[in-house]
Amino acid sequence: MENRILSKIFSKIILIGEHSVIYGKPAIAIPFHGTSLEVSIKKCKKNHLTCKFFDGNLDETSEDLFGVKTLIEKFLSFYKIKEKICVKIDSNIPNERGMGSSAASSVGVARALFKYFEINHNNSDIMYWANVSEKIIHGNPSGIDVNVVLHDKSIYYIKDQEIRLFPINLDAYLIIADTGIKGKTKEALSDVRKLVESDKVYEKYIARLGVLSEKAKGLIENNNPKELGKVMNKAHQLLSKLSVSDEELDKMIDISRANGALGAKLTGGGRGGCMIALAENIEIANKIKYNLEKIKKNVWISSLKNEE
Repeated sequence: MENRILSKIFSKIILIGEHSVIYGKPAIAIPFHGTSLEVSIKKCKKNHLTCKFFDGNLDETSEDLFGVKTLIEKFLSFYKIKEKICVKIDSNIPNERGMGSSAASSVGVARALFKYFEINHNNSDIMYWANVSEKIIHGNPSGIDVNVVLHDKSIYYIKDQEIRLFPINLDAYLIIADTGIKGKTKEALSDVRKLVESDKVYEKYIARLGVLSEKAKGLIENNNPKELGKVMNKAHQLLSKLSVSDEELDKMIDISRANGALGAKLTGGGRGGCMIALAENIEIANKIKYNLEKIKKNVWISSLKNEE
């Protein structure tokens, strides 16, 4: 029996608001269709998981996959399912780069389980089971990643508040570039919390990031990419002060700005992972991409126009 593809999930990019979103400040995140994953399930003799990091019995998975393992096991137990299954995750989303790979896996597996076993469900049910995995992986996730990949829509997000879809129609292009270095999101979140708790100056940085997210929302609504670029630059300065940028990210951001970017910043947890740059037209976007590709392999361009 062949595996049947039961869910396809796209990655995500945080435009602005990473880290400060943990403290109740707003963030804007967008789906990114340049990378994705698919989940398929079939009946097996033993519960089995296949992905690019592992291929074996579910109870023998590595610590890195403990979140997905726990999600599958608890789901089967909760619904009193005795059938053994093989779960296969095919993904080209770079792992640990701030593109939502773990959230995509969690949402994809949860949705596929519901479909395979023909259990009635809604987005809240998928969210619940996805978070079983995400809380193991990230400790205290903001929820923004799961919400973007679940809805596959841009959102204006404030933790513990109702999701607000935020369609974007901006005359600009976003360049996404991968440092090739695995981000250390859990470590970065922990270190930022220690800074915030130790000195009020870091609380002010978090507050300023929140203000910048609010300003970015208005600039997007008014189709003002030039000012949005300036806001992105300011956000990166504050994230650097929170110790979550690094030499490689800063180098790629400098290259982007030198080649015409309106603004550039890290995206996601930082300390590796990805950076983003904003360009006012496709010619400049291609120039930035060309120069980043001289030093990095994975660089993408995404239009910010006419999101429905």
